[in-house]
Amino acid sequence: MPNATALLDDPILVEDNLPSIGQILPFFQLVNAALEDVSLDAFSGQRKILHFFPGIDTPTSANSVRILDSMVATLPNTVVLHISADLPFTTARFCATENLSTGIHLSTLRGRDMLKNYGVLMMSSKLAGLPARVLMVADENNRVLHVELVKELTNEPDYEAAMAVLQP
Repeated sequence: MPNATALLDDPILVEDNLPSIGQILPFFQLVNAALEDVSLDAFSGQRKILHFFPGIDTPTSANSVRILDSMVATLPNTVVLHISADLPFTTARFCATENLSTGIHLSTLRGRDMLKNYGVLMMSSKLAGLPARVLMVADENNRVLHVELVKELTNEPDYEAAMAVLQP
């Protein structure tokens, strides 16, 4: 049975293979702000927060990016990867406007299979094809420590729960 989220209480089916706690993150290759292909290997040896969201031009997504960037700035050896279908130019403009420089924005411009492989692809509604709002945390060895599929797209994830697994 697929997972589900919702948009203003309208149910949205989501791919049903979210990684489980303890599982190793699957390989991915996405596009960075310089339009270069970037894979999971580029973040080898670092703890990772993967922040999936439909698009930066929504208040909830924009606020999540701001909050996660400020939280990660204080965590050693930790990178936040903001992953959306936005073009790299859109996220670069947002970051410049907001004066954000901590997070790394990755686009599914190429590598859309990652959304399915990570179980975050919305499969129904007008938003089908976009990533659901998911917060995932992995250690230096890509072992999953935390996964949250937000049940309502207009809600933000539980940042404290995600950060708690990164504390010593």
